[in-house]
Amino acid sequence: MLGAFVCVVLVVVLLAGMAVLSVTGVSFDPHGYGLFAAILMAAVLTPAAVLLWVLYRSMRRGGGYHGDHEDTDGG
Repeated sequence: MLGAFVCVVLVVVLLAGMAVLSVTGVSFDPHGYGLFAAILMAAVLTPAAVLLWVLYRSMRRGGGYHGDHEDTDGG
């Protein structure tokens, strides 16, 4: 779950970078399709990243076992 979140965040960062490069003129994009595509894809993937993060945090907290302490009931 964490790996999927990291991958989605990396793609969003790359798309945002692509949009910034297109806006500043560093990237040659005469029609601006790259800019619009980057913004639209980042807008679609950002809620997916948030959903993956919330799901990861809820799974990590669920079950009562956090893995940072030993079982003390002797069994």
